[in-house]
Amino acid sequence: MRIRTFALIALLALPTASSAQRIRLPRGGRGATPQPAPLPPEAGPVSRALAYKRSRWSAEGYTLITSLQLPSVGGGVTRYTTPGAGTRADYRYTEHWSATVDLTASLPGTPTTAETAEVGTRFSPLPWDRDLRPFFDVRVAYVHAYDAFSTQTAASIVAGAPGQFVEGTRYSRGMGSVGGLGVEYSLTPSFALTTEFSALRSRMTTYRSAGPAIIPSGSNFWMTSFRYTLGLKFNPVRALHATQKPAS
Repeated sequence: MRIRTFALIALLALPTASSAQRIRLPRGGRGATPQPAPLPPEAGPVSRALAYKRSRWSAEGYTLITSLQLPSVGGGVTRYTTPGAGTRADYRYTEHWSATVDLTASLPGTPTTAETAEVGTRFSPLPWDRDLRPFFDVRVAYVHAYDAFSTQTAASIVAGAPGQFVEGTRYSRGMGSVGGLGVEYSLTPSFALTTEFSALRSRMTTYRSAGPAIIPSGSNFWMTSFRYTLGLKFNPVRALHATQKPAS
């Protein structure tokens, strides 16, 4: 009787023990590949390896539309609008400030032409990595001007016969100051489009006059110029390599 009892207990316990020792395999089969761990953040020098380093020097060529206002010989103010061209050299000595040198000239063949040599500074409130950067210009200028004029003859003034005029030319030079406001837009890492409105106020002295109507040498007058420019700026850039030290 005891033998039958022990045999019955053993038969009942055998399925329970075998199910407890069973090892379950992970789902997906043996060929499942675990997901890789995320990569650590890239080091600073490596992330800047492809950055661009700008040269401190840049050059710009621009077209120029000038509106000149100067006193006429017979009184009043004479206004002229002349096209021209200019070139600029720029040296950036801080992130926001640069020194500039400009040379401008009106196109020949017009009644009034002016050439200038200008030295000054430019301030850009935004950093160089921005695509759109406004700027402010302040410069001093040496101005050389030529203008053709007409004045009424003395005989016609005495006789009271207006309309009789004689032609003359005047060559003048002087110093002045320039103030301007513009914006620069980057087209590529090396090229940028620039546009600016500026005003030039100069004190001129006549040193030579030709024609029937002669202006005495040493005659002084104020000349005002309003200018609009549209130009293309070139700044050499190069890509930094990973072995190079990043610089501003």
